[in-house]
Amino acid sequence: MTIDEAHAEVKHGWAKSYSPEAIAKAVGSVAHKPLGYRINILIARLCFRGIYFPQMGRFAWFKTIAENRRTIFSLIKEGFAGRRTSVQNAQEVGASSLS
Repeated sequence: MTIDEAHAEVKHGWAKSYSPEAIAKAVGSVAHKPLGYRINILIARLCFRGIYFPQMGRFAWFKTIAENRRTIFSLIKEGFAGRRTSVQNAQEVGASSLS
């Protein structure tokens, strides 16, 4: 294997590990964990991606966020759904304690 082939293979491996699909798979693999844990995994992956594939400007970060928007939006949606459920449960508990 030549040096150029080794560089190409390492670059391909890192790109595949930090692709939007790989990040979504990593977050999905801990679906049984609390939402905060999964958000932490997402942020860590994005930051590590920024180390190995430096984001040199705002546009590069916006592009990275846009590429991972499905994962980001699914976590946001789940957070709002969980919040709505907890508020409804609190209201039910409050209403039942008044009875």
